[in-house]
Amino acid sequence: MSFAVAIAACNESLEERAEREAREYTERYCPTPVVNNSRTDSVAFEKATKTYTYYCTLTGAYDNQAFISEYGQELDQRLAKTISEDTSIEKLKAAGFRFRFIIHSEKEPSLLLYDKTITADEYLRKP
Repeated sequence: MSFAVAIAACNESLEERAEREAREYTERYCPTPVVNNSRTDSVAFEKATKTYTYYCTLTGAYDNQAFISEYGQELDQRLAKTISEDTSIEKLKAAGFRFRFIIHSEKEPSLLLYDKTITADEYLRKP
């Protein structure tokens, strides 16, 4: 049985693997515990656009539009830097994958606080 799984994994494209791993991560770990006033609710991957999407929720002191208005650009830069420095996703970055972060309010779940897609141009940019 494990041989068949290994053979199937060898035939899996990078995009198929990303889609499977996003689904498995969501099933296994989401929602994550709240850390630093945020949690990850789910992760998805869209093959057509090569985009990993992280659906998150802000809680506590960060759960407000004023916080995002004040720190949104810094958040953009930190996310791009985090992706740039993450050695565990080198193959994804080399393939030009995009990383999107959609963040909602815990107090008002329908309130979109932040929606940013980090592209290769951003995470490969040298400071």
